[in-house]
Amino acid sequence: MAADTTVKLDPVQELYAQARSKVTEAKSLLANSGDPEQARELMDAAKALKAKAEVMKEAMDFLKASDEPIQDIDFPDDDPLFDDVDGKADPENDVIKAVNVIRFSGLEGIDDPTGVVMQEIYDGDFREHIFNQTKAFGKYLRGKNPERILTRQLWTPADVKSMLMSGLGVTEIKATMVEGQDILGGYAVPPQITNDINKRIRGLTAVRQAGARVIRTASNSIQWLRIEGGDKRYPGNLRGEWGGETANPAEKNLKFGLDRINVDLYTYRLRMSASLVEDAENIIDLFNEEVADTLAIDEDAVFITGTGTNQPRGLLPGGVNKHSFAEVPSGSAAALTVTGVKKLRRGVASQYRNANAASWLANSETASTIENFQDAENRFYFEYLDNGDRFMRSAFRESEAMPDIAAGNYPLLYGDFSGYAIVERLGLAIRRYNDSYTGINMIEFQVRRRVGGDVWQPWKFAVQKVAAS
Repeated sequence: MAADTTVKLDPVQELYAQARSKVTEAKSLLANSGDPEQARELMDAAKALKAKAEVMKEAMDFLKASDEPIQDIDFPDDDPLFDDVDGKADPENDVIKAVNVIRFSGLEGIDDPTGVVMQEIYDGDFREHIFNQTKAFGKYLRGKNPERILTRQLWTPADVKSMLMSGLGVTEIKATMVEGQDILGGYAVPPQITNDINKRIRGLTAVRQAGARVIRTASNSIQWLRIEGGDKRYPGNLRGEWGGETANPAEKNLKFGLDRINVDLYTYRLRMSASLVEDAENIIDLFNEEVADTLAIDEDAVFITGTGTNQPRGLLPGGVNKHSFAEVPSGSAAALTVTGVKKLRRGVASQYRNANAASWLANSETASTIENFQDAENRFYFEYLDNGDRFMRSAFRESEAMPDIAAGNYPLLYGDFSGYAIVERLGLAIRRYNDSYTGINMIEFQVRRRVGGDVWQPWKFAVQKVAAS
């Protein structure tokens, strides 16, 4: 019978070997672009095994000191392989650091006070929470069952700062994250994806680009004090008087009213082929692009002509001057004129005509009419216009939602667009459908968003009415 030549390790060496094997496996996993969370679990397990081996070695050293027959143990405490698990070096592997920098770009570099608040709100590292939700969201788009984390609406540091500045406390912010009413009937779109969509929307919409005031909220509406008694120059009723020490000025105090902007519900359906959803590596980017484009077109329309009934109230509700903007006639019963367009700019008081704040707004047909104005010798009055060009010292912006040139219409708007308020409910929700209703090989995503809008400083605008006088 052959002798057993297997080398048997004592318990300490065996534990040490197991720990060393897990460290090696973790580093190999990271080197091959593996999952850093799994690598961290392996490193933690290695640390626990090493600690157990050290305790056992101490016990065996004690027995050796007692003259008990015991084998010498070669236990290299200074093994550099263990630098990442025993605190002798940086506790995070360089590869993990690099992965996190890429993953959490945009979530780094926050100030210490915000970091403390984020730690409290998330009961840990908010970046990990957001990343895990984003990862779960990608799986959900591809058809996996939704994970619990998608029922929570998470917030970025910018979101939290906004809510803190609006008066919410940490406890209230945490309450908005847990299955809030915006998520009922759907699943939360991760905050980084929502922010990417919002950034793209800003680049596609005329009203936002022109400088509309955006207010982000965690509630269903906002209220503000409306200043009353204003005119073209003064925002309110308050006036002063000059006089001597014994003068008794007339009472012209500041008067307020209370206005509210509701946050209205907006939903729509986004369809993709099942093959695209399954095969596209950049499914989240495709989702962002489709959602942002549709949101931008739809919201620009209501910010301009929305009626205010279950939707934002636009600058020209239903295409009519219901906010009583200063009206400047075009000078023709059915057309625009050079003189009328030039006069429109003077319809706004000088303090609101700042070149960096004021903008023109019209659709592309109106822009074409203006750029083709010619004098008696066929010379063009104005330079070629395009969306964003400068026109009479201010930006010229286009939106197809603006009314056309026709008798009695309002095809051209001018003013400081900070006089329009957009109210966004933080967060975005989505639900995925794949059934007989959606059709063969089709996936449907229903997107749910809450947004409102209304004019809150009408004296900052003037509008051109197509009329002779």
